[in-house]
Amino acid sequence: MRYVPANGDRSCFNYFIGMNLLFIHQNFPGQWKHLAPAMAALSNYRAVALAMHDRPIHAPGVEVRRYKAKRSSTPNIHPWSVDFESQMIRGESCAEACIQLRDEGFMPHVICAHPGWGEALFLKDVWPNAKILGYHELHYHKDGSRFDREFAAPFTWQEACRIRTKNASFLLGYEDIDWGVTPTRFQWDTLPVRVQERTSIIHDGIDIEHVKPNPQSKLLIQSRNLTISRENEVITFISRNLEPTRGFHRFMRALPQIQANHPNAHIFIVGREGNGYGAAHPSGKSYKQVMLEELEGQLNLDQLHFLGPLPYGQLLKLLQLSSIHIYFTIPFVLSWSLMEAMACGALIIGSKTPPLEEVIQHGKNGLLVDYFQTSELVEAVKEVFQHRDRYESLRQAARQTIVEHYDLRYSLRRQQALILALGAQVL
Repeated sequence: MRYVPANGDRSCFNYFIGMNLLFIHQNFPGQWKHLAPAMAALSNYRAVALAMHDRPIHAPGVEVRRYKAKRSSTPNIHPWSVDFESQMIRGESCAEACIQLRDEGFMPHVICAHPGWGEALFLKDVWPNAKILGYHELHYHKDGSRFDREFAAPFTWQEACRIRTKNASFLLGYEDIDWGVTPTRFQWDTLPVRVQERTSIIHDGIDIEHVKPNPQSKLLIQSRNLTISRENEVITFISRNLEPTRGFHRFMRALPQIQANHPNAHIFIVGREGNGYGAAHPSGKSYKQVMLEELEGQLNLDQLHFLGPLPYGQLLKLLQLSSIHIYFTIPFVLSWSLMEAMACGALIIGSKTPPLEEVIQHGKNGLLVDYFQTSELVEAVKEVFQHRDRYESLRQAARQTIVEHYDLRYSLRRQQALILALGAQVL
């Protein structure tokens, strides 16, 4: 790296006239949600993006192109090869879309790509001189897969091999990535040492001007003709998918006693019923179905609200009026929703697992409980509801943690500085 502007000064970015940037993510904008539009807004910068999905994309100033997979996966392929083959298919399809861009005269100076789906594998074959900034989300390790296997088969040597092969395309992609970025120290620690040496820890950032406390926040639940405000006892749980990776089953098993202790509390669960990051339940049912069947007759369903996925504006309203936000995860990628809950001043009760221990200091900006001990979660909720004023300082400290360490403006300056440093090597 030859040059990084001091403090990420925006004026430095206009020094290079005509810099072309390419953002690649099958679910674009994904982690480039803020960075891509921010770069496109700079004068003399052209930002192009490649995405696979057909959903509407809000990325002001970014020229979005779509590409499709050329073929589907091979039936009955060796199970350890399923991920690798799908990544090769995406890599080939993405490379063809890049060749079309090249034939149209587009030559990127810097490519920002997420290597997790194979899209970054063949970029240097299309543009050998372009610099690649890779988003290194996670490098898989077998120890993490042993953490909570309640619904999985016993851990065998074959499972260890399968997990190791999940990294195959990552290992190929690392060779061509000039520099990497990863959001947290926990994620950085999962990377191979030679990759760590070329990877910066920069969180995606939280827009603290938009994601903030609002004591007047209210949420209308039309299906129940119910309006919720800060005067209610509100427990929130958010996960993109309701699954064991995010401790959904651990949370659900605490609810009968939590509801017995706090019969007036409204419990809001946000998320889809899909499998998400982990395997499907052996029965084929969703984990929501499984847990509701397991706890049949033990829950007050009138006070338990499954909201499914929420529009972002409603999600923030819910976090702003949350009395207690519960977030559990195995050792895995930390969710944006946890950071957003903290930015909204929610009182966090989380699992005492490495991703959370990086952000939450027990008793200072949140509470941490044993992932496997349901009684600890029940007691923590009881303590907070009995002494709400005592824990007000934790809400303020949670917000301050995000302001001081995860402010979007700070993250953008550092990400932009990386792009400039990479581009300086090409121009």
